[in-house]
Amino acid sequence: MRPGFRPEFSAQECERFAHAGQAVALLAGVLETIAGQKFPVTEVLNGGAVPFGIAFAAGLYLAQYDRMGRFGGWAFAVHFLSFGYFAGIAFTMNFVLVHLDPAAVDHLLDGPARWAFLATAALTLLGTWLFSAALWHARVVPPFAVGCYVAGLTALSLTFLLPAPIVRVGHVFVGAGMIWLAAWLRAAAGRAAAPLPQYS
Repeated sequence: MRPGFRPEFSAQECERFAHAGQAVALLAGVLETIAGQKFPVTEVLNGGAVPFGIAFAAGLYLAQYDRMGRFGGWAFAVHFLSFGYFAGIAFTMNFVLVHLDPAAVDHLLDGPARWAFLATAALTLLGTWLFSAALWHARVVPPFAVGCYVAGLTALSLTFLLPAPIVRVGHVFVGAGMIWLAAWLRAAAGRAAAPLPQYS
């Protein structure tokens, strides 16, 4: 971010990002965890809700960008980019692959698509860890909420490598972290004119 640049950031925009984050947490995670398996509703929610997480991450960054410094800016850029690729993978998994014969999916993943999926997983892991480290370093948001966020997204980014029960637990963790962080983000919108507290 160039010197002297300050993004326009209002309480209303902050609250919209908070609602977006809660939409991801509630719609994309909880139903599938309760059901214990995918079904058409959760496929739609999981496939379509991830882009809201991009807006949510943007809201977190904009609320405290001055505390996150240069490292935070680069970390957010990687997280933002990886979230976009991750949204594409989630869309493909929930709207395309689930309707293919398992043998066709196995054949597909034996080719170049496998490396595309693995590269996206690696980039998502990197972006998640870097952004979470920047959030921890800024000491503005609740640290345990960040812990839930990073643990859940780590599991979700490794969906193709982890057993389904662990991925569902990841949904619970990222959902809890996003709800917690979204609540903080909404509260921050109400005190935008006051200095943000720091966590020790």
